[in-house]
Amino acid sequence: MSAITLSLLFFGASISNRTKTTLGRLKTYLQGETVSDGISTDLSNEKQVNMSVLPMSISNLNAAEQTFTFSLGIVMTWFDPDLAWNKTDYDDIEQVAISKDYVWTPSVTIPNGINNIAPISRQSPELHSDGKAQLTITDSFTTSCQIDITLYPFDQQQCDILFMPANNYDLGVETIGSIFTILPAFFIKNSEWELVDIRAKIVNVKLRRIPNCVSFEFFLKRKSMFYIVSIIFPMALLSVLNACVFILPADSGEKMSYLISIFVSYAVFMNFVNDSIPKSGDVCRLSVYLTLILCQSCLAIITTMATLNVRNNGHLFQTKTDLQPGNDTLNSNSTARLYVMRASKARRADHVFFWVFLFLALMSLLVFCV
Repeated sequence: MSAITLSLLFFGASISNRTKTTLGRLKTYLQGETVSDGISTDLSNEKQVNMSVLPMSISNLNAAEQTFTFSLGIVMTWFDPDLAWNKTDYDDIEQVAISKDYVWTPSVTIPNGINNIAPISRQSPELHSDGKAQLTITDSFTTSCQIDITLYPFDQQQCDILFMPANNYDLGVETIGSIFTILPAFFIKNSEWELVDIRAKIVNVKLRRIPNCVSFEFFLKRKSMFYIVSIIFPMALLSVLNACVFILPADSGEKMSYLISIFVSYAVFMNFVNDSIPKSGDVCRLSVYLTLILCQSCLAIITTMATLNVRNNGHLFQTKTDLQPGNDTLNSNSTARLYVMRASKARRADHVFFWVFLFLALMSLLVFCV
């Protein structure tokens, strides 16, 4: 039993030593006997480095600063016959990782980057026996993004990241067009933005040493349910309540206090709304909507004052005149008939204004559909 155990241990040790010896020979083949003999292939314009990206998280989209912050995994792949080896000569080893000090690796810059314009890989490049090399960069990036908040909070934004080759080679993409399939399991979703699509394209810059750039465009859609429930729906209800003042009996004496209460509610609510609207030079649809319903509230106050004046005085801005001497009973009956006629006209006007203001309240919502 002990003899069998010793034999297995000896066999395993011999395999381990053989593997180490094979890796040592392959390492010597790839990087040379010394550092000065290491392989450093200078790619010409006939060679191409293809890029692909893997989204990891969407951190922030700042409308005031016009910036887009996200985390991304970048994979750069190229072929170099000088890095190929015959795997049968090295115990069928097909893939190894080697320090980038001994092999040529592509460098890229990000022209529209804010802080990290020259990303550096912290991983060693992977080499395959057929000459394929692969380098992975994972980092957090902040790029400039032209954000249009006109349709806020139902807006969609397009932000991109540009890659430009820093040394002499052609930069391309593995797939042109939409590369968005399924988000990885480790992708961290954003509470405000939904990643809709990612598209890759090649941009011709027409420079002598830089023939082209690669652009990855991120299409983002704002999650608007919070704004519908917390802002638009309450403000729409307040605008409908403006119309309801015209079905409130004038004899109650509460019409003006009712409208003033709604107007004050607007002012208090708009302080909260102002904090949620992105600070930008553009005017968004939500700001237009809030301005419209605030104008409706002011118009409802003016209209109510006018109808109350007509009800009590006959017409706008009529001054009190001295009563003509005559029969008091006749004057009293005449005043009563006039009051009934004015009250009837005021009620009919209130009914008309109710439907007019209700129509205005509903039509104001169309500002989000234009």
